Amino acid sequence: MLPERSTKTAPFLFAPARTPADVIDRLNKSAALAVQSEAFKRLGVNEGLVMVARPPQELDRYVRGEEERWRKVIQDAGIKIE
Repeated sequence: MLPERSTKTAPFLFAPARTPADVIDRLNKSAALAVQSEAFKRLGVNEGLVMVARPPQELDRYVRGEEERWRKVIQDAGIKIE
């Protein structure tokens, strides 16, 4: 593991580019309801997961931040595609 680096695994719900905002909103609201359901709560307890639904803008910021962070790790380590 690299010093001062951390990773986490999280399932995300993505939609195709140019999906209308109202569809994204409906999907986000449905996902938020789903993670609050008893079935998801049981799954979380059984699997040690914390299920959270967040706004799409937060996911966008997170993904962009991860791209930037890992780009720097790759560049600093001199990793090249073979």
